[in-house]
Amino acid sequence: MSQGKIWAIAAAIILVDLAVFMVPIVPIVAAYILIARPPWFKTFIDDVYESS
Repeated sequence: MSQGKIWAIAAAIILVDLAVFMVPIVPIVAAYILIARPPWFKTFIDDVYESS
């Protein structure tokens, strides 16, 4: 395998890693909770406030 191909594969791995892990998970979940209002989230919040 040529040196250029190795560098291209390494760059591709880094780009895929950045693309996958830079997705803002928390804002997406927060928007889902605000829009869909899932029942499991209300149960979770009720449990949090009952235990404190």
